[in-house]
Amino acid sequence: MADLITAAYCSTIVPGTANVNAATLAAVISAVSDAVQRYCRRNFTPAAYTELYDSPNRPYLMLRQTPVLLLNSVTLYPTGLYPLVCTSDQFDLRPEIGRISFKPQAAQSLAVPFPWRLGFRCLDAVEVNYIAGFGFTTTSTVSVLPGEQIVTPAAMVGANINQPWAIEAGATLVIDPGTAVQETVTVSAVTGNTFTALFAQPHAVGAAICGVQIPEDIAFASALAIGNIFNQPDLTKQRESQGKTIGYEYLVRAGDLIFTPEITNILDRYRDTVV
Repeated sequence: MADLITAAYCSTIVPGTANVNAATLAAVISAVSDAVQRYCRRNFTPAAYTELYDSPNRPYLMLRQTPVLLLNSVTLYPTGLYPLVCTSDQFDLRPEIGRISFKPQAAQSLAVPFPWRLGFRCLDAVEVNYIAGFGFTTTSTVSVLPGEQIVTPAAMVGANINQPWAIEAGATLVIDPGTAVQETVTVSAVTGNTFTALFAQPHAVGAAICGVQIPEDIAFASALAIGNIFNQPDLTKQRESQGKTIGYEYLVRAGDLIFTPEITNILDRYRDTVV
């Protein structure tokens, strides 16, 4: 799993980490990022998914991963002799909750008659290929060769589910997620409409570009958990002075990873419910 915060961000929330060995801090950030995502039972960073669903008894389908950044394709009858691949423009998408449903005009563009009013009810199974996570997507308007390249994306700034985003120097981007040439690059420089990065793989025009945009409260909770590791004795002492120590939950050894109630209160709104 990818890291949810950087060392620079961590040092602004937990000043003491500025003096921690860089390799040690990087390992702790990775461990906490993994623990946060396991606690929430979800990946926060954008990733590509290909998932097979049984037909739901309703006209719409709820995808497992949210928020949805890009719906690539939906395959009807994927296990049959004649799978029918549909494109994203044939569906209405609620990205924040991962809900997809057929557009009324979708049946006109299908190669075989399809009762769109029944939606997914009349299918035995559905396969969906999509990108989900907290971030943004755009595409490359130029082909990219291995090496340091200047790329012109379709957009350098935008908004995703009312959250503004921008490609900036130092940003981490995932190129062509879910494909054989998927790779992660770091932006070294930007202009008004281009960015520069070092590529290891070739990418065609239209290659998907995904950026990470972790919610501020998740980043803050991750930093607090790291602070608990390095400042555990001070945290316990401060809690006791405020009369907030309950049972043994704060009385732990220095170096333990602990999610205090303040942290879990933040994480619980993102926690996936196991049904």
